[in-house]
Amino acid sequence: MKSILIATAITVTAGLTIWQLWPQAEDTPPRQQATSPSSSGKLETPDNMRTATWPPPFPERNDERKFVALLPTGPEISAAQSLVATRDGDSRTPPIAHSQITQEMPTAAELADPKAYQQYEARQNTRLYAAYVLAADEEIPRLREAIARARDMGIAPADIAKGEEKLRRITAMQGQLLNEHPELQNGTSTKSGLK
Repeated sequence: MKSILIATAITVTAGLTIWQLWPQAEDTPPRQQATSPSSSGKLETPDNMRTATWPPPFPERNDERKFVALLPTGPEISAAQSLVATRDGDSRTPPIAHSQITQEMPTAAELADPKAYQQYEARQNTRLYAAYVLAADEEIPRLREAIARARDMGIAPADIAKGEEKLRRITAMQGQLLNEHPELQNGTSTKSGLK
């Protein structure tokens, strides 16, 4: 039964392929156009009549081709320089600063007990919040100085507004964290929470 279905499918596919590839010019008899006495005596071929050269080739363009210059692709460097840059990286890239703080990993008992693991997560979140508050304490004075310098240098007000918005957001986030987590209020617990 399976072989009959396969043979039928092959036969139908072959028949459809032959039908699609069959020349169309042989199927339709050529039509003769009625010529009127006012025509110039030149017979026009019908648009739908297909010949051996159908579709007609594109006419040759005698226009002179215009070449457009390519966009610059960057500095030309040799293959050796490219290989060195691939291996060693870009010399202008700042070094990666590795954190000196080691992350506390959960113990086996904390992994086994859901309540103990929640306490572990709470400690991790407190460390994260303390790190943000400490970083904000260091960054806020630096941003205020940068904004004052920018005003003195005559930087555009739109650029100064970006710095002020950044300062406002950092201050607001620090205030929100200190309100939600009063244990971060004093600086000694903040610094001890990072160790």
